[in-house]
Formats: sequence, structure tokens, C-alpha cells
Amino acid sequence: MSAERIWVGAYTADLHGSAEGITLLKVAADGSLEDHGLAAAAESPSFLARSGDVIYGVGEGVPSVSAFRVDGDKLHLQGTQDAAGTSPCAIAILGERSLLVAACYGDGTVDVHPLAPDGAILKTGQSLHGTGSGSHSDQNGPHAHDVLSVDESTVLTTDLGSDDVYIHVFDGEVLTRIGAVKLPTGTGPRDLLLHPSGVIWVLGELSSEIFVLRRDETDFSIVGRVALPGAEVGDHAAALALSSDGRFAYSGLRGSNLIAILAVSTDGGTLTPVGSVSCGGEWPRHLVVDGDLLRVANQLSNSVDTFAIGADGIPSKVSSLETASPTYLLLD
Repeated sequence: MSAERIWVGAYTADLHGSAEGITLLKVAADGSLEDHGLAAAAESPSFLARSGDVIYGVGEGVPSVSAFRVDGDKLHLQGTQDAAGTSPCAIAILGERSLLVAACYGDGTVDVHPLAPDGAILKTGQSLHGTGSGSHSDQNGPHAHDVLSVDESTVLTTDLGSDDVYIHVFDGEVLTRIGAVKLPTGTGPRDLLLHPSGVIWVLGELSSEIFVLRRDETDFSIVGRVALPGAEVGDHAAALALSSDGRFAYSGLRGSNLIAILAVSTDGGTLTPVGSVSCGGEWPRHLVVDGDLLRVANQLSNSVDTFAIGADGIPSKVSSLETASPTYLLLD
């Protein structure tokens, strides 16, 4: 299935961006994108998530989390709550919209917000704190970065600063941290992806690698590790996506400005480097597979670039749309 529209999260002036909030793009018949303007004013809504008729966004610079009611092509602010941590950069909705969990990059806090029946965000009900640091200059302390619901009772979060993937049990309105997978120092775990087979991919932002985790009851172990093709020293990897047919994986390399391409085994446990292509702009902050297309949010060149995915998995650029400081693409 292909999207009909895309909500774009972005950086605004408070984080040195040029956007004004959340922008709406619509998909034309040929797959190109059309700008339909500002859907909602907001301060640096750099990550978005949808549940029902509500879109949730972080305020990475403020710091806060907000709920917006979808009304056609517009979003109406339903409410905002302060985050207990600093620089919230990712969120997930758990338990049929009973909880919002936010990963806060600034201090490594994972905030848990109860949600009202109408989707409104309530005050922070729980905060889980990270500890530790790593060998890279960007690992001067804990930096929570992503949240993934593995099943009805298991939630993983990454900590880029301490090289941990934390394991939590979700029960009602509480997350209980029960363990962690320790990755090699300097990995900088950023993004998580749940493969249809049940294995978990972890993207190392600082090491430009993908780690494969396999679950054994309540424990997770590392069963695979692969370097992103095309990565150069100093790159910062960002975003993971799986092709619609499940045969290829993609990740952005900020710095060398490439899209890394890997072939994927049926069980998701083996990833084999294929190559890399230009991201079509500068600083590929986020990317998503949209049917047989790949959409890339190039933050510093102010564009969303569209690629056709070939039978060999190689993306070829077909169009580009100017949009201010894009950081996240939410398909709808």
C-alpha cells in the first residue's frame, strides 16, 4: 500500500531550523509530492506518531509533547505537556493508546505519559533515568533515542550515550526496566526496527552498523552485526527502513550523504551489504519506504527526495520537493 499524504516533522527557529511546524504533503498520481502547506504551527516537532485521529509530536527544543486532532488537511492542537526529560526526540504509543512513551536525548530520561480516553496527553506519570557514557565524543552521558513496542508487554529503548538497549515490561500505566543489551563501546544505538520475523535491528549511529537481536523469552542477544556500505569516518547513521517485499534494508548516512543498501534474508537475521547511492541532498535525517518508492528527508538541504526502488533494491531519484528543515516523515 502507498501513502496518500505525508505529515512532515521539522526543526523550527528554536533549533536553528527554518520550518514553522508540521507540514502536509500529498502524493500525486505519479508518486511525486505536492506541498499543501502548514498543517499546524509547533516548535521543533521533530518526531511524529499517529494513533486513531490524533497525531502526537515532540517539542525537541521546548521540551514538550503535544497532541493534534486530525481534521482533513489540518491539525488542531488538543494539548501540550511538559516533558520531564530534556530534548525529547522519539515517541511511541502503547496499549491501545493508554500510554505515550518519550525518549529524551538531552539527559537520557524515558518519560511515560498516561493518555486520556480522547487521546489527550496527561502529565508525566513516570520517568526512567539512564546512566553511563561511552568512548565517542558524543557519548558524554546518557542519551535516550528511540522507543519500540515489541509486543503487548515488552518495550525496548535505546541509549546512544551509554551503548545500551534497555528492556522493559509494560503493565498498565507502568514500565519496569528489567535488563539491557550492552553493545560495543562507541556504537551509539539510535533507531530500532522490528522485523516481521520477530528479530530486532538496532542502528548504531556512531559506528554506522546494524546489530541484529534475537529474543529468548525475556532476554535479547546479539546474533548479527554488519557495517553500512559506503560509511565514512565521522558519519552519523540515521533511520532504518525495510522494502515492501522484505528483500532490502536502507539507512541514511549523514556526512557522506548516502543511502546504504543491504540485502535481507527471509528471517531478517542476515543483512548483506549491496552498496550505496547519493541521498539526493544533504543530511538524510529520516527515510521511509512508501510502496515501491523511498522517501528521504534531507534536513540541511531543505528537501524531501523521492526514489524509485529497482528490482535489484537500488533506489533511483525521480523527484524532489523543497520543504523546510524536514526531520521526520509520517506516512498516512
